[in-house]
Parts: sequence; structure tokens; C-alpha cells
Amino acid sequence: MKKQLFILPVVALLLTGCMNGGGGKKKKSSTSGGSDSSITSSSGEIPWSGKTNKDFEKAKVSYVEGGVEKPLNRNTLYRNQNAPHLDPVSKESHVMVIPFGFTDLTSVQTEANLDKINKTFFGTEEELKPLGGWQSLASFYNTSSYGRTKFAGKMLPTWCVYDKAHTSFSGGGIKAAEFARDWYLEEYAKANHGALGADAEPITYFDSDGDGFLDLVWVVYSAPTVDPSTDWWAYVTYTGNAADVSSPTVKTLGWASIDWMAKGFGGYDSHTFIHETGHTFGLDDYYDYNKTWSRMGRVDFMDNNLGDHAMYSKFSLGWTEPLVVNDDALITLHPGTTTGDCFILPSPGYNGTAFDEYIMLELMAPVGLAERDYKNGYESTTGFSQPGIRITHVDARAYSGATGHDVPLTDNPQKGIDVRLDNSYMGRTGIKVDSDYFPREDGTKGCMPQFSIIESNFDKAQNSTTSTSFNASNNSLFRQGARFNLKAGSGWAETFMPSGSNLWNKAKTITGWKDAQTQTYTIDTNITFNYAIKVVSITESAEFGYEAKIEVTKDAY
Repeated sequence: MKKQLFILPVVALLLTGCMNGGGGKKKKSSTSGGSDSSITSSSGEIPWSGKTNKDFEKAKVSYVEGGVEKPLNRNTLYRNQNAPHLDPVSKESHVMVIPFGFTDLTSVQTEANLDKINKTFFGTEEELKPLGGWQSLASFYNTSSYGRTKFAGKMLPTWCVYDKAHTSFSGGGIKAAEFARDWYLEEYAKANHGALGADAEPITYFDSDGDGFLDLVWVVYSAPTVDPSTDWWAYVTYTGNAADVSSPTVKTLGWASIDWMAKGFGGYDSHTFIHETGHTFGLDDYYDYNKTWSRMGRVDFMDNNLGDHAMYSKFSLGWTEPLVVNDDALITLHPGTTTGDCFILPSPGYNGTAFDEYIMLELMAPVGLAERDYKNGYESTTGFSQPGIRITHVDARAYSGATGHDVPLTDNPQKGIDVRLDNSYMGRTGIKVDSDYFPREDGTKGCMPQFSIIESNFDKAQNSTTSTSFNASNNSLFRQGARFNLKAGSGWAETFMPSGSNLWNKAKTITGWKDAQTQTYTIDTNITFNYAIKVVSITESAEFGYEAKIEVTKDAY
């Protein structure tokens, strides 16, 4: 669901690398099309004598300032606008989970439902499976991050009840979180800490990094959910509170009805809570608020609550470090969801971080966290039931308050306050009208998404750029034998690249504005994508489930 912003000056909102190369003779790739979707079970080495995984450096998820190495991730950007999110590379977060009730909903505010909330947030996979559950928030994020973060915390041991009926309550998540914080302080000051119990933690426990803000407040309310036009929905939002180290204040918070847990999985359905918690780490929605297209084809947790987070998301959170492949090579990948494997083809002048423009490749497969949803689907969305390479175009260039939205921070993204683009058609709400497009030769405007799948086999009439309900499928992936390039006349370039050609987005530089809707710009025709890719093989692997080898040719055309 959409993140909400409150009293902020700006409209807003890795670590395994099990990649090993083969050996033998190098062969130049052709740029012609065609694919063979079979999966081989051969374990033989592919002859190759050129560059492999070991010959390329990994992208950076940190920067050095004053001789000190610091994390560079989405939270870095939000801290720059004084809106710290949940730290994605913390040793352990201390999330405060608040079961929030009302005087008229005592039938919902039961001990049994307290147990369900606690298990949905902090239960183990072993506890949940016998109950019909899948993953808790803690088990999901501790696995999805490859142990880079530990999602932890405590649920209040009782319902925090507002002193009126839910029909008399207004103010949504912010009001509820503030009420609950005050209630916590009042109870803690009582003998044996009142309703919190003798073993209750001081409120400073929930500020594990000592920045004066509670790490994250999650409010699970007992009232029924209604629709996104009301406060009775699921969302993440922020307050304008100042920090207080001695008595930490609410900054980032989640707000959702207990109803979302009852959508399935025996009443322990964590999907919506996982999606919203992705926002608390700093991730954007990847679906379109303007309901025009579906640039990730729904198969992602920040799109339609499915499977696992994409490797781009994990890269931007500091959970994985992709290989930066900038030469001819044969690259080996294992499923990203379990290993963190992925690689990028960098744009000219690439700054080495998640916050730039690049093409990303990852091996998608129904294994690990993705297995259940990919094989069975979730609600109206199906996943990838067969392995294949997902190719995505990322434009995550950041901007700062000093330079403004129109000037990307190519050299020092750590000074940014947010990324320039989102995945809504025609750009971010609140930014200049029509600012996020690439002028095409035919006079049309190619809208720039932040994160977009490039489909292998696609219908030009109906694809992820033309339908808000488009569901990516196995055929959207590049299977064994498939080839990809963006040379002139390529259907991929014409359909999926905002330029309609092999020009990167950064080929365009905004130079000014004639009025609120008319910009001036320059186009550098030398900033082109000239790589060709061939999926040489996708084989079964006893250790990883699947293994792919991808041939990259740097100057193919």
C-alpha cells in the first residue's frame, strides 16, 4: 500500500555472492534472437577461457566519510531528510508492536488474537507451519536479508485500548501511535509497570540505535479495514516529531487492521505486513498509483506482495553486492532469493552504488522464500514456477534538497534525500508536472520508471507498459538459449526503454524550465547500451536448486 508522508519538507519515499566462474574457450556472442526454454540437468563445465565472476568487482553498499566507512542504503537517504527508517543493516532492531483496540470491539480484542499478532510478527517458521502459516515478519526479513539485519522487538502484552468506540476515532496511525506511546510511559511508571508487566522494558529499549526515535512502531488495530480512501487501511507514515534520546519519540510507523492477517494462512497471513515493513526499510511501491502500467508485472513483494524482494531492492538496502560486469564475460548465477547472486551492466559513468542507472540480471526460481508463492500464487497473482533470468532496467539516481529533483547526484549519492523516480506513470506526485520522461524521436514522451522488467517474449499490444493488471509469467523470463540486446529496431528498446532506443535515461540532462510543464534539455547520443546477452544454460544444481550461465558481450553493435 502507498506510503504516507507527514510534516516533511520533501515528498518521498547486501551479503552473499556465491558466484563462481567456469573455464575454457571464449566465444563471441551473436545478437540475433531466439530461445530454447528447456532446462538441462548436465553438470559439465562450459568451455570458456575469458573473464568470469572472479574478474569483476562488486558494487558498493557503503561510502567513506572522514576516514570512517558508513552504510549507503535507502535509510541513508531518509536520514538526510531527518526521517530515519528502520535500519536495514542493524545488528538488531527493536520494533514496538502495539495491538490497538477500542471500547466497542472487545469481541476482537482477545488473548487468542494477541497470540496471533505476536506469532505473525515474531514466530518461527516451525511454529507457523503447523498452524497453516508461512513466514512471520521476523523470519521473512532475517532470511531475505541473508542475516544482514535482525528484525526483532516486542509486542505489548495486552491491548492498548483507546477510550472511545472506533467510530469516534480519527487521526489514523499517527494518532494511535502517539496515544500508545503516552500510554506506555504511564503504565511503565506504575508499580510493577502496570499492564505492561514487571519485566517490561523502558521505552529507550525500542530505540536500539540511540537516535532519539523509536526504531519502528507497528500498530495493529482491531477495527475492520475499509478502503484506501480512509484511514482504515494499511500504510506506513511518519511524524514530524523531534528526537528525544531520554524518551524516544515516534517517527516511522506502520498501521494495519488485524483483518489483513485473516486473508489466509490460518489467520497468520503476514504478506501485507511484510509489504508495509518494506516501506519502513525505505522501499517504494513498485505498482502504479495512476493505474496505467505494471512495470514489475506484479511479481514482487513491493508490487503485489509476492515471493521475495527483488535483488534491486536488496541492493538498495545493503543486503547484496552485485557484480559490476563491464566487459565480455561468462557469468554464473544461482537463485538470488537464496544466495544474493546478481549482476549489473552499468551505464556510462556508473558510480558503483545502487543509486545510479543500470541493467540488472538475476536468476528467478521457485526456491527459498519464493517457493510457496511462486508455485501456488497469492491472491490474484502467480509467480515464476520455472527458473529463468529476469532482466530489469533500474534508474535509482538520487537527488538532494540543495540541487533539486532535476539534478541527479551521480558522484555522491550519499548526500541524497530520495531517488528521483517512482513506478507511477508520469512521475512523482508533488514534483514538477511531466518531469520524468525521455523525449522520443517520434515526438512522444517515454515515461521513466524507477524499476522495470524487460520481458523476454512480449505482446506489443499488452505488456507491462500497457496494462496495470499485467502479470509477468515464465515467458517473461529469459530461458536457456535466449538472447537480448537493445540495438536499433529492437522490440525491447522500443517498448521498455523510455528513450525507445538504446539510449540510457542519463543521456538526457534537464537544463531548465520554460514553464511548469515545459522543460529544456540536452541529449548526449553517446550514452548508449551496447551489450548483448545470451543465456547459455540453466541447469539443475544439487546445492542451489538451479545454476545459470550468461554470456555478456560488451561492444556487440
